[in-house]
Amino acid sequence: MGSIIRLRLGALELEWGKNDMFDRRHSALFLPSDIAKAHYYYADGVVEEKPAFVRRLRSTVRRLELLGYTLQDCRKLYEEGIATTPDYYPAPVLTFEEFARVLRNVNVTAVQLPEDGDYDLGEYVARAIFADPEFTKTESRLGSLTDEDGTFFENLDPYIPLRLLAENPENLDQDIVWTFADIVEGGWASEDELYEGVPDENRWLIVTEGSSDSAILRQSVVLVAPDVADFFEFVDMSENYPFTGTGNLLRFCQGLARIKIQNRILVVLDNDTAGHDAYCRIQRLDLPRRMSVSLLPDLEECRRVKTLGPSGAQYEDVNGRALSIEWFLDTSIPGTPEPTVRWTAYNAQLDAYQGELVDKEAYTRHFFATVKRCAVHDWPKLARLWDQLLASCTTSIADRRPK
Repeated sequence: MGSIIRLRLGALELEWGKNDMFDRRHSALFLPSDIAKAHYYYADGVVEEKPAFVRRLRSTVRRLELLGYTLQDCRKLYEEGIATTPDYYPAPVLTFEEFARVLRNVNVTAVQLPEDGDYDLGEYVARAIFADPEFTKTESRLGSLTDEDGTFFENLDPYIPLRLLAENPENLDQDIVWTFADIVEGGWASEDELYEGVPDENRWLIVTEGSSDSAILRQSVVLVAPDVADFFEFVDMSENYPFTGTGNLLRFCQGLARIKIQNRILVVLDNDTAGHDAYCRIQRLDLPRRMSVSLLPDLEECRRVKTLGPSGAQYEDVNGRALSIEWFLDTSIPGTPEPTVRWTAYNAQLDAYQGELVDKEAYTRHFFATVKRCAVHDWPKLARLWDQLLASCTTSIADRRPK
């Protein structure tokens, strides 16, 4: 029969290949450390344990979305597949809404393991998968598909059903398994050849207003979003950081807009007066489709902050006027004064003052010292920050796909 390589969720097989005939390496779903023993299912009920790439679906959803498989992306890709179906095949029996509803209701632990064997094109999906009661319970038409009907779904990008299956909470703690051991044992590929990591076209370059911001983001993604840290690169800030200040960053964006750069770039701006000004001006540019810009999110604790300015000491909401990345660190360091913002420059165009956190370097030093000690520490505000940055990277991918 040859050596088989499979991608499955629980017992539900999503894609397979034979010997050196497999279309795709799925290493981008996994980290290099995700190798573990997994069940390999063979004919006559034989089950063996061998190494495979294994990762919980729950921790893979964000990876799927950064690879371009948000729900919006999945709809677009499914509909593109319908539009490009050759005339000699029947039109798909399910719309995207119907297909998504079916998969939302599938509990993969209840899917029966199909019999191993040789299937014609479309037959495996039509007879072994969609005829399963877990699928027909939502859509009875799936029980009577022809092989020709199954061809569309057999050729469908497997990450589309994988992402849709994640909409069922019962599936989130199931393992995604990529069983590569048989083709390695058969000499068709080496383990090193199989793992390619995140493709360059799916990686994001993070550009910030200053080197300190980049250093904090570089370190914090490992702390609060380790499942996707390998999707991000940062401008080398060891010396001569090129984008200090919103003015230089704006000119950088103007240059990228002119040359239509193809890399994925996320520009991160402070949530202050100057940052809002730059954000509005950057948004008016004809940005390349792979480029996004994000402000730091508002923080609840910054709705009432001590401020110092022309009118003396007051308590004010500094979101949108003085929120820099240091606010997302631990600002309750024992023995330090109450976090305070000092109003500095006045922007006549915006009729607003620019504010700055007093002694913000102390919070940065404390952050890096805590990380260096490997001290156990929660960073809820950094998690909130990265949730927003990840949303900025994923929500616009579908809109910026080539027409």
